[in-house]
Amino acid sequence: MYKLPVMMEPEGLLKLNLKSIYFYEKVLNAGLRLFLLDLFEIYNSLKSTLALYKVILQSLFVIVSMVTITGCNFNSTQFENSELVKTDSVAILLSQYKLENSDLKKRKEYLLKAYYFNTKQPNDTLKNRNLLKITYEAYNLNDTLFFKKLNTEAQKLSVKIRDTFGIADTHWNYGNYLTDIEVMDSAYYHYHQAYKNFLFIKKDYHSGIMLYNMAFIQGRLRDYTGSEISLFQAITKFKKLKKYRNLYQCYNYLGLIYTEMEEFDSAIYYHNKALEYLRQVENKDDHEGGSLNNIGLVYQKQGNHTKAIDFFNTALNINLKNKNIELYARLIDNIAYSKFKNADTINIKASFLKALHLRDSIKNKSGVVISKIHLAEYFATQADTATALTYAQQAYQLSSQIINNRDVLSILLLLSKLDKNKSENHLNNYIILSNKLEFQDRKIRNKFAKIRFETDEYITETEKLSEQKKLIIGGSITGLLFFSLLFFIRIQRSKNKALILESEQQKANEEIYSLLLKQQSKLEEERLKERQRIAEELHDGVLSKIFGTRLGLGFLSIQGDNETLEKHTNFIEELQLIEKEIRAISHELKTEFLSANLDYQLIIEDLLKNKSTIGKFEYTIEYNNPPEWEAIDDIIKIHFYRILQEALQNIIKYATATKVVLTFNSEHGSLYFSISDNGTGFDPKTKHKGIGLKNMQSRIKKLQGKLTIDTAINKGTTIFVSCPIITKY
Repeated sequence: MYKLPVMMEPEGLLKLNLKSIYFYEKVLNAGLRLFLLDLFEIYNSLKSTLALYKVILQSLFVIVSMVTITGCNFNSTQFENSELVKTDSVAILLSQYKLENSDLKKRKEYLLKAYYFNTKQPNDTLKNRNLLKITYEAYNLNDTLFFKKLNTEAQKLSVKIRDTFGIADTHWNYGNYLTDIEVMDSAYYHYHQAYKNFLFIKKDYHSGIMLYNMAFIQGRLRDYTGSEISLFQAITKFKKLKKYRNLYQCYNYLGLIYTEMEEFDSAIYYHNKALEYLRQVENKDDHEGGSLNNIGLVYQKQGNHTKAIDFFNTALNINLKNKNIELYARLIDNIAYSKFKNADTINIKASFLKALHLRDSIKNKSGVVISKIHLAEYFATQADTATALTYAQQAYQLSSQIINNRDVLSILLLLSKLDKNKSENHLNNYIILSNKLEFQDRKIRNKFAKIRFETDEYITETEKLSEQKKLIIGGSITGLLFFSLLFFIRIQRSKNKALILESEQQKANEEIYSLLLKQQSKLEEERLKERQRIAEELHDGVLSKIFGTRLGLGFLSIQGDNETLEKHTNFIEELQLIEKEIRAISHELKTEFLSANLDYQLIIEDLLKNKSTIGKFEYTIEYNNPPEWEAIDDIIKIHFYRILQEALQNIIKYATATKVVLTFNSEHGSLYFSISDNGTGFDPKTKHKGIGLKNMQSRIKKLQGKLTIDTAINKGTTIFVSCPIITKY
């Protein structure tokens, strides 16, 4: 909650009705300080729907508990009979409270019930936010006892949960309350505490408002230098945030301060600066009229009454009568006073009386005092001393009642001139009060200086702690990064070792496979030699002997009957057939029918046979345009064998397949093979690549080939592999 710009009275700066300021403040800016708190209201509204029935059951207990409340004028029987029991949730109750504009009693009931529902809130943070909102509304209702009780609770809870914003907000509340009752030094203290806390959590806008409030009090107590410093600090913050309304208020108040210090050129400059910022504000309210009035007062104090009247009349033409009757009455009085000082007495008596009547009708006591002082001065110049003395005495009594000491001083001087019999007595009273006020002002200014000094120390200490915190955080981050780097290096070394071992294992496997091929090649070579030897033995040995035997039998002269001769001939022919068969077998054995091109096929068949026994599946090998394995480079054979081995291993581990089909094909200078199973398959989008699949891809990449996988859940899996053919020659 921040103060609206102060409108000067013609005789003495900052003599205003604080309650009227707070009235405007509540109407125009009631939502500003609750901006953050309203975020929680949404949460409460949603939560309340679910908790409705529970809350209704709790209401009876709440009603009984309310009887124990102290410091609040509330009738529990009336509450018990109220329809409020049917409602729930702090947020809903506060909404109903805001809608209830006319019935003050009803509004207090809503607010009190919101408070008691909030006492049941288990979450301290949310409870504190609600409590701060309820406290603010209690302040707006002018329920002093309830406000003080709530604000004390909110401050204790804020300290408990270390809610710096809540602590600052409660000090803000106390500052407003103490300003209302004009305990200015204490109000300054609480605004200052709020400022420190807002500053700590880097709430520049809120801390700027506190600086303005502090400047306002410093100006009231004539600590003009301190007020000026606070205002410029606030201006720095508001400029960064582009808060034009706040900038208007600060510059307007600076104009008032410089007027009081009689630096009139600076006062005019800052009032005009205020109007520049006011032009950028959408809702100007009656601030423009107030600023024009203030500029007129500066010229009035300079004695330039003609120019002062021009500004007063310009302000009066803004139709203030319907907007701000207090300012309207002030302008009428100011115009009359400037005319009076300018020796223009036409209708000024009527204007003075009209202003007095308007001020009295709205109970503007400070304004009434000013009007009566002006009337006293007017009648004194008209030689009507009795009437002048009457108005002066009435002004003195009223200003004493409202404890407006600055006006009391000016009236005492006036009385010393009007009341010749008591002139000395009035002057003595003037001197005593002036010295007393000077002493009090000096004391308070010293107090402000001490608070500012403590603030500087606090800020310095906070900055030191902030720097230490930064160093600690920086050191911690550096240490964490260092240890993370060490950990990463260690992990990387482990991975490198694992990769080296894997690479060595791969090389070993390839060497084993190469030895296996060589062994198979030697076995096949020996097998071929043995076949050739057998073929040669059959051809050169057995066949020659049979041929010789047949030839010898053919030359024998066998005697006998026809049947015997026929049998002899048949045996010779049979021997000839045996020769042909042996010769054919010998020729077949000598050809390289089982040459090296069948070695790789045998290895593949052996692999499938062994894996099928382990995996309990049937297998089929298909050769479409089979490759010439003898001509193909061994590196291709090795990689294809390992890819097939890994694929079969995955089928055994994961697929639970019953059938596997292996297909080989070669065309257009490329070698192709695929292996399909009827297993469970998998989802390639969610399945992470294992080390086996990565190895398969790595191998085919070395051959500048391509590997693709076609699979789906419960659809089986097919792996397609292709690469350019590399020959040995």
